Amino acid sequence: KLAVLVNGQTASAAEIVSGAVQDLDVGVIVGPDRTFGKGLVQNVETLPYNTALKYTVAKYYTPSGRCIQSTNYKEGGGLNAEDGGKYQSSKVADKDMKTYFTKNGREVKDGGGVAVDYKVEAQKASALEYTLMRSGVYSDFAAKWSREHQLTNNLDVVTDSTYQKFKSFVMERQREGDIKLEAIYTGPIDNLKKALQTSGYKGTTRELEQLQANLVKEIERDFEKYKKDIKEDIGQNILARYLPESMLLEIGVKRDGQVEEAVKLVRDDKTFDTLLGRVGNKGSNRKGAIAVKDGVGTAIASNDYIEEDNFQIVFLGKQGIPTRRSN
Repeated sequence: KLAVLVNGQTASAAEIVSGAVQDLDVGVIVGPDRTFGKGLVQNVETLPYNTALKYTVAKYYTPSGRCIQSTNYKEGGGLNAEDGGKYQSSKVADKDMKTYFTKNGREVKDGGGVAVDYKVEAQKASALEYTLMRSGVYSDFAAKWSREHQLTNNLDVVTDSTYQKFKSFVMERQREGDIKLEAIYTGPIDNLKKALQTSGYKGTTRELEQLQANLVKEIERDFEKYKKDIKEDIGQNILARYLPESMLLEIGVKRDGQVEEAVKLVRDDKTFDTLLGRVGNKGSNRKGAIAVKDGVGTAIASNDYIEEDNFQIVFLGKQGIPTRRSN
């Protein structure tokens, strides 16, 4: 079995591989929506003065005959034209997409990347996580942790005690004015304050200040609501001071929600076969793996029945060649 994880940034060669897997019905495409839609091939010609010209020479096509290119380009009218000779671009409209068929007779369409067979939304960061990431407080706390601790073979470095220390660290920064937990709302609130002051609504302005204070308290409560996600963020920042990026990627993939859903799908014979239009498949009992391709946001879960201790991650280099495995 094969399940390919994609997202909106899966592009070019990664899309062609995904499209081929889909067209030949050898695997299920899993992700939040369509892939990027880059189906053009370019050559680069060196020019004088340390410049180069990149020009399109071909289009990519999948086995069913469809082109995944999502944008149409049209040349301009020359240097003297009203548009200044600029090229024109337009997205392929839904009504212009043509229908093709996979090996098992499933309908697929061209002109907009590769549509997923099994939709799994990407996990979104909360307002608190977003603020903490932008403030740099994760990195600052990781530096503080490193001065006070030694990394052991246990990579689960964020205990409940460590989490409470992180929370205190953040709140101290908040009191000192180094960070603002309500930062993502500050701009709109400040603009509204100015508008109210200009209009002479002093009473409403005071109420708005109270709203801002209440907002901070609400965000503080998110420390418990999003504890699991924040602990993972803290752990990644601490481990990043000791481990290479490849190991951090392995750890992150094992905890990724979309990867977990792909594994569940691969275990479910009935759903898997139904998605691929297979009839009368009795299923089997095989090992499982996840493969991650560097730089393209694409992961692959492969094979059949997966036990907890029989799960493997295969990391692929940029040319799609396996570089290492992690059990």
